[in-house]
Amino acid sequence: MRIAVIGSGGIGGYYGALLAKAGHDVVFVARGAHLEAMQRHGLTIRTSGGETTVPVIAVADTGRVEPVELVLFCVKSYDTESAAPLLRPLMGRDTTVLTFQNGVDNADTIGSVVGSHAVLPGAIYVALQLVGPGVVLRTGGEGRMAFGELNGVVSERIQRIAGAFRQSGIPHEVSPDIQRLRWEKFLFITGIGGVTALARSGIGPVRRLLTASCDEIVAVAQAAGAPLTPAAARAAIEQAATVPPQWRSSMARDLEDGRRLEVEALSGAVVRRGLTHAVPTPIHQAILACLSLHQPRAA
Repeated sequence: MRIAVIGSGGIGGYYGALLAKAGHDVVFVARGAHLEAMQRHGLTIRTSGGETTVPVIAVADTGRVEPVELVLFCVKSYDTESAAPLLRPLMGRDTTVLTFQNGVDNADTIGSVVGSHAVLPGAIYVALQLVGPGVVLRTGGEGRMAFGELNGVVSERIQRIAGAFRQSGIPHEVSPDIQRLRWEKFLFITGIGGVTALARSGIGPVRRLLTASCDEIVAVAQAAGAPLTPAAARAAIEQAATVPPQWRSSMARDLEDGRRLEVEALSGAVVRRGLTHAVPTPIHQAILACLSLHQPRAA
């Protein structure tokens, strides 16, 4: 399968490397020191089971790349609008763009550039991190990947993509209800992750606030017609109660390390929908206002 990876960090780098190692024709789009490291040395994957380096093809721009069958679109949500035009040279008649990004608005943004029919939503549950130029670290197990058509049909393109993942040893699930899965993930990373980042606290001391945060998301989702129920909020809180005391959300880690936050795509999306549907969102308004103060200033 001919594949391009836009956003070659933790998620894109890891899954792209597995596909390339299995013999698929993969081109990685990257920049800066990460691009240079991949061009010179390949892409190194570190897990608890060891380390492997995969020779890869990496470019800074897609202008001279031939159309592909599949694009893994894995940039941070705040880069979606600026990265989506990179898709145009890659698009053939049957090209699919598979997005594993956080948030619930990215597919629409991508679709405005390449057409909504070309976009396939997915969700990833795994701890992956770019720890240095050309080096991706996976902590914990292999994780979970899910993707599917919005109408739940197991289409021909779904079968082709699933076949490529299967052949590459990538655990995956074809979901007949991908929108529900995406909203449930959004509920956890936004409802739990946003509060713990803002409070700079573990889950225990802010449990009551977590409940209010998740309830706001469910109320907004239901007003917008999204497939999220109060039971999903209870499940998210129960799941949060099982994590180790030292657990920190990815947003909390980004905040501590001074990196840009995806707060506009997460709590920002809750606030915007709340305003549209007249649903109060005081918790997420506070998260958005306070965490936005910590966004790195543009150079």
